[in-house]
Amino acid sequence: MTSRYEEWLEMNNGCLCCSVKSDTVMALEKLMEKAGKFDYILIETTGLADPGNIGQTFWVDEGLSQLYLDGIVTMVDTHNFARTKQHSRGSEFGRQIALADVVILNKMDLVDQMTRDQVSDDIRSMNSACRIQFTDHSRVNLDGILGIQAYTSVPPPSTVKHEVSEGISTITLTTGKVLCREDLENSLQSLLWAEQPETVADNNRSHGAADTDDMVILRTKGRVHTDTGWFMVQGVRDLYELTPIPDPETQQHLIFIGSHLDCQRLQNATKMYPR
Repeated sequence: MTSRYEEWLEMNNGCLCCSVKSDTVMALEKLMEKAGKFDYILIETTGLADPGNIGQTFWVDEGLSQLYLDGIVTMVDTHNFARTKQHSRGSEFGRQIALADVVILNKMDLVDQMTRDQVSDDIRSMNSACRIQFTDHSRVNLDGILGIQAYTSVPPPSTVKHEVSEGISTITLTTGKVLCREDLENSLQSLLWAEQPETVADNNRSHGAADTDDMVILRTKGRVHTDTGWFMVQGVRDLYELTPIPDPETQQHLIFIGSHLDCQRLQNATKMYPR
């Protein structure tokens, strides 16, 4: 890392915001004109951004085919976590944690062990598949946030499903049976494409209504054994991808992270069962 920079790429609206994708794509495409002059692109969003929209960009824009999404990192103010959680509307607060592959708990120098443990437990209850780093003054080991390959590898399956007041939770399903790939894809499409969380939530807020209690899947990951081979499953919101992988010689599993998850509905759709 160096303190020198060549130029800033400024968005028309001043930032990489939650919903405007066109500016993001144009900025990244401009960077790709200088491919070979950098090793990594780090996108820092605003504190209220929805990382899911930005993450989806790398799958839907052909101009970014040379790039791959390495991971989503969320930094948490540990000292003010409880206060933020209490006064948050729940949507952005929960989504940023649910979509994170790495969560950095900052300001650890300002909290005691009890607070550290409580915040860690709360994070795990919302996203048991993420990695957690503890730090103060935002000092982190770059190896823990760069090159993490969160979308080219699958974490170990979670063994517990928790839920907190925001309704964000993790459910892990598994089975010893070989799955029909066509049936599995139809099930994933029915689960993921039936929900439009950003539209539902935004419409509710614009009309002064509370966030919907319907099931919304924010993140999907895992490895599955189908009649056409083994596949790694990676999904953000309504976009997902099945990538062929060698036999991992381990049990298959699917991890769903989202709000108001219905375990029975997920079981019925995937023909898999809780760990």
